[in-house]
Amino acid sequence: MARGAHLAPDATAFTSVIARSAIRSGLLLVTLALVACGSTPTSAPNQTDKTVAAQPTSPAKAQRGKRDDKQVESEVASPAEEPLPAEAVKQFEAAVVHMNAGDLAAAEQGFRAIAAAYPAYSGALVNLGILQSKAGRLEDAEKSFNSAIERDAKNAAAFNQLGIVYRKLGRFQDAEQAYRRAVEANPNYANAYFNLGVLCDLYLQQPERALEAYERYLEVSPSPDARVNAWVTELKKRIGAEPRAARSE
Repeated sequence: MARGAHLAPDATAFTSVIARSAIRSGLLLVTLALVACGSTPTSAPNQTDKTVAAQPTSPAKAQRGKRDDKQVESEVASPAEEPLPAEAVKQFEAAVVHMNAGDLAAAEQGFRAIAAAYPAYSGALVNLGILQSKAGRLEDAEKSFNSAIERDAKNAAAFNQLGIVYRKLGRFQDAEQAYRRAVEANPNYANAYFNLGVLCDLYLQQPERALEAYERYLEVSPSPDARVNAWVTELKKRIGAEPRAARSE
């Protein structure tokens, strides 16, 4: 498969093979409705400036980079926190309804209220950050995800979303660190491996590390992914064709 034929949220996905970029964007594009459902807490014990997305560093990768320009993953899993009271669950679900209906202002207000009323709960802040990121308010989103992490240092979804924000801001090293923190918190967190692969492949120009991340993604992904398998095959061919000196730079 030609390189140009290829084309980024945790547990749930947002809502052709024309170019590689279009395919990879579609893989992790998810609907807020599903995300919110995946992150809805239960009362049972379990639990403004717009920034242009940074482009790949290599001109040769510019077209491939388009594949993740629409990377707005929203795959928030409920963190292992103290369960919320039933009334708080209702408030959260109401915010989710607003989010699904596209009333982002009302949804943001709801998530902020929950975050203020339950300072130990991080899920509302993750959802708040997702809304802010989608609106292009990347600095606000960064603050929300970091606040979520302060409340729950093992919230893999928060680290993953933070990595996406850093990638959009062009802070690639910070993005890499955030994705790695996500998989440290949850070694089976498939989408963080995927995002790390995209980052290494397109932005850091490190095909061997991209290959490693994609292969790990395939290992932990809940279902087979023929498209990523094809990318792995292509990367192996490309790495094998590169001079060893060039790969070690």
